[in-house]
Amino acid sequence: MKYTYTLLFILLTTIYSQAQHPTCDGTRYLNEVFPSVDTTFNVFFGVNTTYQGNVDSLYMDVYQPVGDTASKRPLLILAFGGSFILGERTDMAPLCHYYAQHGYVTATIDYRLFDGLFVPFPDSVVFGDVVVKAIGDMKASVRHFREDAATANLYKIDTNLVFVGGGSAGAIMALHVAYLDSTDTIPPHIQTAIDNNGGFEGNTTTNTQYNSGVQGVLNLSGALGDASWVDAGDVPVFSVHDDNDDIVPYGQGYSTIAGFPVSYLEGSQVIADTATALGIPNVLITIPNSTGHVSYVNNPQWQDSVFTGILFFLNDIICPMTTPTEALMYATDVVVYPNPADQRLHIELSAVENTYGLVLYNNMGQQVFVQEGITERQISVSRQNLPAGVYYLKLVFEDTRRASVQAKIIFK
Repeated sequence: MKYTYTLLFILLTTIYSQAQHPTCDGTRYLNEVFPSVDTTFNVFFGVNTTYQGNVDSLYMDVYQPVGDTASKRPLLILAFGGSFILGERTDMAPLCHYYAQHGYVTATIDYRLFDGLFVPFPDSVVFGDVVVKAIGDMKASVRHFREDAATANLYKIDTNLVFVGGGSAGAIMALHVAYLDSTDTIPPHIQTAIDNNGGFEGNTTTNTQYNSGVQGVLNLSGALGDASWVDAGDVPVFSVHDDNDDIVPYGQGYSTIAGFPVSYLEGSQVIADTATALGIPNVLITIPNSTGHVSYVNNPQWQDSVFTGILFFLNDIICPMTTPTEALMYATDVVVYPNPADQRLHIELSAVENTYGLVLYNNMGQQVFVQEGITERQISVSRQNLPAGVYYLKLVFEDTRRASVQAKIIFK
């Protein structure tokens, strides 16, 4: 499986821990350390009216690792896809279970769907209102957990480590939760929808004294109404997208429902380019030559890359092995595969202008392999006698304006 790492975290020459979460032990968040998961179904978190004015009570299912003694755990909230017209929260149950096994508290949530007429077909104004309603619902779910942390503390979450994500429509919602705010230039019909639905926090719940901010977003084939809504200093984003997706655009274009164009959107490629230009840590996995939509979910060729890649992405935020330096001039695209690897690891760079060095660290931060003076764009690294486990690959470039690159790899 191939991963493309674009401007993850800029590294110093020496790896060391800084501001790691107390639960970081080199295993949790990267490996399945909790085989059993406890699920609390049908947790009520809000109520509101739909597009047609019907009352919709909103619930979530919460997943927690069994046997976890940590007093504060990162939270991952996921939302299902379905073009804002169909789908249900159980669609995200397998992912919630998977990430709970790796040490997260996870939740899959309801949100309001379009319940109006399809003749005439609803336009971008209608769907703009529906999406704004959904954004408010996800923000309400975030506040629900922060309120619990301040009161009953049933879920023992770390309120400083809240992540949101989803697939397709769920990703669109999560991206807007992460990036859309009052400082942005917003089209009139979207601003009207925001004003009519309680403002930027929404009106699904009244506990707006609790923060709905997040620390990162998982974008599985989603998009933003405008990628310029991503600002310098915003949170990191992990994206994956089919490059010829005809439902939610990979680049710029219109989303479609049953072949009908709905809303202009800017997809994962534009979001990643914008984040990179602003120095925001991000990952983009592109499914090449694919007209599918979220094709990787049921494709064994890509499942490993995507869902293990998410583990690496989140772990880099929770358990940073580095401290950032000032922003450097150049970003670097590096492809590392297969990952997990058996006996040999292949590394491809988009370009090589000067020599660079490669260092491989074990989970204790010890150097186990060093190669200097490399000029090739494609190289291979033999595992030799290294034991199975997690390792950290670092590329350091002679041109100091070019950012060093780190990737986590696994030898099976």
